[in-house]
Amino acid sequence: MCAALLRSVKLVYLRPISAKPNFQRLHTSSLLRKWRNASSGEVERKLLFGDRLPDNYKLIYRAPIESYVTWTKNISTATTTILAVVAAYHYATTMNYLNMVQKMDIAILVSQESDLYYFVGGFLLINLAIRAFVAKYPLRIYKSSEKYVAVYGSQLPIGTVKHYFERGQIAEYKNFLNPWSHIMYKLGNRSSMLLVDYFKTPSEFHQLFATKQET
Repeated sequence: MCAALLRSVKLVYLRPISAKPNFQRLHTSSLLRKWRNASSGEVERKLLFGDRLPDNYKLIYRAPIESYVTWTKNISTATTTILAVVAAYHYATTMNYLNMVQKMDIAILVSQESDLYYFVGGFLLINLAIRAFVAKYPLRIYKSSEKYVAVYGSQLPIGTVKHYFERGQIAEYKNFLNPWSHIMYKLGNRSSMLLVDYFKTPSEFHQLFATKQET
């Protein structure tokens, strides 16, 4: 499900190979930069206000499919909550797990009772994958001088989570088990997925890697 969210997004494979990366390696289209136009200044101010950040921060990165990520997370939360409430109710009224399984009409889900365990296990894995995706997918990144703040979706139905880091505190994060390893970076101590085509300018992305001595 999480992989499907990124299917329609253009991913650019980019590796900084030196302290001064080659800007020509990064290509962004005008279509992907609608939010960067001068007319989008009001949108940026609303985002800054909604994220409760001071006015000295400016938006340098805005990820796509934010609404899809939010809806997927909320659907996951709703289904998990409903199933947990139903299971708790049946357990409280029967006080016996086997009787609870027999009392529940599982014919609409599985053909055999033993298949219910596989269904529950798969359901939990899918929800864990969704939660991991939300935790590693920064919706926006703001900049103020040498300081940066990445804004992620909260694991709760509403709200956001902020992660602060400084210039130079970024590195590629490689894990052969991760299908998104080519877009994974460490922002401070937090691994995150960055779609480099959605930075305001190519230089904003490369400045993340610059150290204070270089600037």
